[in-house]
Amino acid sequence: MKSLGISVEETGAIYGVSSVIGVLTPLCTGMIADKLGNFKILLSLSFGLTSISALLFLLVPVGRTSVNYALNTSFVVGCYDASNLTDHSSQMFVSTSLDLNECKLRVGNDLGNDEANISVVLNECGYMCYHGNEFYDEDYTEADVVAEVQSLNNFTHAVRDVTFFPDDWILNGWCSRQAPGEAICERNLESGTPLNATLALDWSSNIGNKSRRFPVKWITLGDNSYINSKGMFNSIRLCDSHDEGQKLNRTAYVQHFNDSDKNSFQFCRPQCIVRIIRSELCSNVAREEVFNPLLTFWLYMLFRCIFEVLLGGSATLFEGAVLALVYEVRGDYGFQKVFGFIGIAIFSPISGVLIDRASIDENNQNFRPAYFLFGSLFGMAALGLLTIDLKFKLPAENVVKDVKSLLKNIELDALLVIALILGLLVGSTGSYLFLLLEEIGVNKSLMGLSIMISCLAAIPLLLFSEFIYRKFSYPNVIVFCLSIFVVRLIGYSYISMPSLCLVYESLEAITGPLAMTTLVIYVSKLGTTSTMASIQGLISAIYFGLGIGTGSSVGGLLIGAYGQRTTLRITGVIAFITGLFYFLFNVVYSRRRNANSIKNDSAAVN
Repeated sequence: MKSLGISVEETGAIYGVSSVIGVLTPLCTGMIADKLGNFKILLSLSFGLTSISALLFLLVPVGRTSVNYALNTSFVVGCYDASNLTDHSSQMFVSTSLDLNECKLRVGNDLGNDEANISVVLNECGYMCYHGNEFYDEDYTEADVVAEVQSLNNFTHAVRDVTFFPDDWILNGWCSRQAPGEAICERNLESGTPLNATLALDWSSNIGNKSRRFPVKWITLGDNSYINSKGMFNSIRLCDSHDEGQKLNRTAYVQHFNDSDKNSFQFCRPQCIVRIIRSELCSNVAREEVFNPLLTFWLYMLFRCIFEVLLGGSATLFEGAVLALVYEVRGDYGFQKVFGFIGIAIFSPISGVLIDRASIDENNQNFRPAYFLFGSLFGMAALGLLTIDLKFKLPAENVVKDVKSLLKNIELDALLVIALILGLLVGSTGSYLFLLLEEIGVNKSLMGLSIMISCLAAIPLLLFSEFIYRKFSYPNVIVFCLSIFVVRLIGYSYISMPSLCLVYESLEAITGPLAMTTLVIYVSKLGTTSTMASIQGLISAIYFGLGIGTGSSVGGLLIGAYGQRTTLRITGVIAFITGLFYFLFNVVYSRRRNANSIKNDSAAVN
């Protein structure tokens, strides 16, 4: 969505609508599947349509795009008349921006209120000749025009063009008007080469607000030479006449080619071009181009709703089919999930590499290969699902009545609440986590590698999941997953090195696959065989639809208000509180209930 120019607020709205669809689709699909019994054809059809719907996203046009400015911006540094006076003693040493793109100064806490020390590279010195932007009648005297053109307050609208004549001298020199048609320019004749320098620009002066000119309070050159605010440099005033004077002829009357009664004027000054890293001076390093964001938003919303319906239905049907087959052959559900994560571990880095290879640069990324890969894999899966046998699964007689009876179990209700909170945590952070990773410089290849490591870490956990559940019980595993969630979220909130994402993302094997597998198996243990798909639809609706969908909307609002890192810390605290309360519930209610059940069974036997 970011590549399409969809804002964070619009993303939150899209996730909000998706959450509603995510709640209704799994519930309805699960009940339909239990009513049908053998839903093989429906499962295959949903996978095929999901494959096609994913490709519809490629039809969405870009609504907004960000165009980065050049890394460096150019300034000219030299003497300039502070008023209309011709006396060089009234001149000041200033820095003038040549960048056509507006620079929004980094003021306040970034650069200070009165002074900013900016590192520059001194490229070349010479004569900068400015041409008048306005044309004047012949009765307008040349002296009046020169005064207006050189006026600091009229600079922004009086200069049309600039011509630079390079010369071999360093940072000292000045020009003043003498007789009409000529100017005297005094300059330091010492030869100079490009070098590094530091300028102290004066923000407190009000002249920069109108002309993009900033008085220079002092300069430190690369050879440690120092020019202070009073213009002292080797005991020579910076903007005073020194060494020798040279006469620079200036064109006073240039006839306009369309109108013989009007003339333009030109004036030249000795100045130096310096190069400044734009981000050190300007807060805006890019501009936003807006095309048709409303079309992009609504078209993406439409395609996203279609995709969510089909994907949510496919996931619910697939989980129901897997559990039904596992129970039929007395298999291991965790072992079956391993193959899914092996596929994710293989294709996630492949997808990341394809995106990076197809993209021009980090600012112009091409996601088409990932969509084509997704569509082709789902299409092949749709064909493969036609080979499975679900004839053994009998249709349910009264699905709604059976589900209502299950919801009377307090232990199941508590588990559904935990599924909701887990979904909220995943939605409020995971949906926006890639923004934080991009901010710290993580590319798509590294993101794909982190997902691969997470999947590889999940494989042993899923292989030994049955042993883990027998050893520690389902509720304790869920509490452990929530505690790891706290570590992962708080750790991400302080991340600064891109490589650390590999560490924190490996913990996702516990907070994601292991947590979800525990929920699926635990809820199936609390349900019945006839309501297998319905109960999976219920847990999917709460976790994916209500939890992740609502969490994505809330996460977008929190990020907009407090920022990404603060949002991660808030969700980390929520994960800690949830884990604590579920642990207490397990100790106070579940264990006591199980103990009573054992006593009752023993009494019945005796």
